[in-house]
Amino acid sequence: MGNKKIKHLKGRKSKNKKLKRIFSTLFSFLFILVLLAGLKYAKEMYMAKNIEDSKIEFYMDVADEVGKEKIQLNWKELLAVDMIIYNGDLSGVKKSDALSRAKKFIKYSKDKFGEWNYTLHTLDEILEKHNFTENQKSEVKKNLKNLEYVFLGNKKLNEKSPEVVFINKIKNIAIKNYEEYGILPSITIGQCILESGWGNSELAKNGNNLFGIKADSSWNGDSVNMTTSENYDDKIVAAFRSYSSIDESIKDHGKFLKENPRYEKSGLFSAKHYTSQAQALEDAGYSTKEDKYGNKIYADILINLIRRYNLQLIDCELYENK
Repeated sequence: MGNKKIKHLKGRKSKNKKLKRIFSTLFSFLFILVLLAGLKYAKEMYMAKNIEDSKIEFYMDVADEVGKEKIQLNWKELLAVDMIIYNGDLSGVKKSDALSRAKKFIKYSKDKFGEWNYTLHTLDEILEKHNFTENQKSEVKKNLKNLEYVFLGNKKLNEKSPEVVFINKIKNIAIKNYEEYGILPSITIGQCILESGWGNSELAKNGNNLFGIKADSSWNGDSVNMTTSENYDDKIVAAFRSYSSIDESIKDHGKFLKENPRYEKSGLFSAKHYTSQAQALEDAGYSTKEDKYGNKIYADILINLIRRYNLQLIDCELYENK
């Protein structure tokens, strides 16, 4: 009987040792993962690196990281300033320093209710903060002028390019739409481009409908029937709203989003950044577009398009000189 108890205890001790080894191995594995993640973060933030070939994306990311949930920064101004700070040599840029300088572009203040308000310092104010000489100030503005038609992926455009002409054509009405309904201009213009193929879709040509808004039971205006893609490879025929002009389409876009509770619920109007508003549109079901694996992709497509054509820089104008 005693021997049986001893064997039983030995078996229990053996199991406990196995469990301890398993937990020890798991702990060691997790510790290594955390350590590697920490080293990667430290390398990303504090080690100098040559960003010459990726400077556009780098400064876009910095502007978005600092301004997200607050305000839109101008990545071109960040780059133009750093080109002077680093004497035109971007081989020693540290992300932590770039982020720190970008934060100086934001003005912080509280309203009478204790809520934070965010506006932007003018470029001249930033240049004064850095104690730049008059010659350096001139060089910054020259750099900024050279960046006027610089786009992600080194896409070559100018004031006569069809894309630039289309964006400028609807820019002012997009800004007015923001003032009335709270939809950022970058989102309005980005959706125009995405949904209408730069105004060249059949729906845009036949019904001035730039956003693919369907004519549901709440719509009392004209409509047009079109074939559309719902998912990865599904095609259906649906009725879409028809307008007398492009301006009418853009105004109705803001009104449509404002009057539909699901967009308020998704956080569309409380979002202050194009990435957040794009995600809110997807979350609210503006589009059911999916990839072949069933993943929703509308927000990512819209965000990438906005970045590709610098549409987020139009949002900056909402906060300048305030």
